Amino acid sequence: MLFTDRQHHINVSNSSKKLKVLTYKINASDNQFLNLLWNSVIDYGIEVEPLQWHKSVFKLALEPKKGDVVHLHWIHKFCKLEAGKELKSWQKIFSNLLKLGLLKLQGYQIVWTVHNTISHDCRTPGIEKQFRRLLSHLCDDIIVMSEYSRQEFIRLYDREHRVHIVPHGNYIGAYPNQISRTEARQSLKIAPHQIVMLHLGRIMRYKGIDKLLAGFEQLKDPNTLLLIAGSCNDPDLQQEILQASQKDSRILPKLEFIPDKDIQLYMNTCDWVVLPYRKILNSGSALLALSFGRPIIGPEQGAIAELIQDGQQGIIYGNDEDLVVALQKALAISREHWQTMCMNAYNLAEEYDWTGIGAKLHHIYQSGTSRKHSLTSGDKSYL
Repeated sequence: MLFTDRQHHINVSNSSKKLKVLTYKINASDNQFLNLLWNSVIDYGIEVEPLQWHKSVFKLALEPKKGDVVHLHWIHKFCKLEAGKELKSWQKIFSNLLKLGLLKLQGYQIVWTVHNTISHDCRTPGIEKQFRRLLSHLCDDIIVMSEYSRQEFIRLYDREHRVHIVPHGNYIGAYPNQISRTEARQSLKIAPHQIVMLHLGRIMRYKGIDKLLAGFEQLKDPNTLLLIAGSCNDPDLQQEILQASQKDSRILPKLEFIPDKDIQLYMNTCDWVVLPYRKILNSGSALLALSFGRPIIGPEQGAIAELIQDGQQGIIYGNDEDLVVALQKALAISREHWQTMCMNAYNLAEEYDWTGIGAKLHHIYQSGTSRKHSLTSGDKSYL
């Protein structure tokens, strides 16, 4: 069993059958989400093992059933059409659908956590949308992270049954957090009196960095800084950020991968975390900010609108042109109000604990596998 370093385990009745979940992605090198997720279910007697997805359809057909649940997360690699390799790509796409169909016929409960409506760097949206539609109707259970996500999924894929809301959990304790605000600022050479607005994570165009740069330019406070930290694989966007920083010394780019141990440097340095996404379904970045007790500036979209109360754990704005107003509003907030917002942010993060998430997943797995067993044994009460 994975993650055997956990110290606390909930006693599971010996009469309860232990469930085994197979998944093609167990670890995420640039995000603790999957580690926290899988750790949350092992206390319920659930084992998590890698799914040998590289095997052919023929080999999968000959293999005995090795688990109970196949849980999918990001699926963009399943339907990726590579330039110059169209025939091979199509063969792979159909092979992936056949494998999923075969696993379902073998009695596996197929579960899909929908992280976004379409991959952020998708170059063939039509193909991916069709793949997602087929997958959505093949799956036994769908997991989304907010009511907005549930409604969006229903709208796009015309499926309402067994669509479960399991929220994104917090990152409290997932990353080191021992360094003080003073030490963090000294390390980054930022003065104690300066107001720091932070955008942290992979730098991608859909996250609205260009709007943030344009909006920040309109702020005239010389003591306000914009700190942009994270890797950027878009050369044009990287150049835009660097050019903006050359024109405005208040913009501080750190365009490189930020290791886990250094996340505390940026979070404890900043006053606000700015997430000016053009379109957002879920946001681990928001939970990360809240977990460090930092208020958020973000759009009234997706999960952020359900998560953040304006003036309580952050500042929410409507249209893109309102971003500047939101930034100005943040600068006008008193130190006392800001400290209260920091406390509110952390308190909100605590509500999204992984113990409750593990319980919800366990229930989805258990009810889904029980339903499949009853259907195969002839009990139609589950229909």
